[in-house]
Amino acid sequence: MKLLLFIISYILLSTIGSLSYVGLLFLFFWTLKKIFNMNEDKWTTLFKYRKGKGLYYVMVFPYLVMLVVMFPLSLTWFELINFEYRVLGSLSVIILLTLTLVFKFPKLKESLNEKYQGSH
Repeated sequence: MKLLLFIISYILLSTIGSLSYVGLLFLFFWTLKKIFNMNEDKWTTLFKYRKGKGLYYVMVFPYLVMLVVMFPLSLTWFELINFEYRVLGSLSVIILLTLTLVFKFPKLKESLNEKYQGSH
């Protein structure tokens, strides 16, 4: 029963984390646009910076912020449902979300390098 509760909690927290990542990503783009008065040329320069690393950094920063926000949120959730090992459960959720970062973002980086290989 505890394992089923953890799996359901992970799915719920992962969904919340994904939605918050998308929201943070949009907020980050909006903030960059407002602060630096971004136009098409500035966006292109940012995205092509160091053969695509600019876009990669813009994509990774909100993900790291989402991970920092998800830890206290998952701690609160596991405390709310009286999960016996709430810290371990929260760490497990963060580790599983970090594995997404470790396995998915290098593929993104490779595809950006291929796309921006000829331009600098």
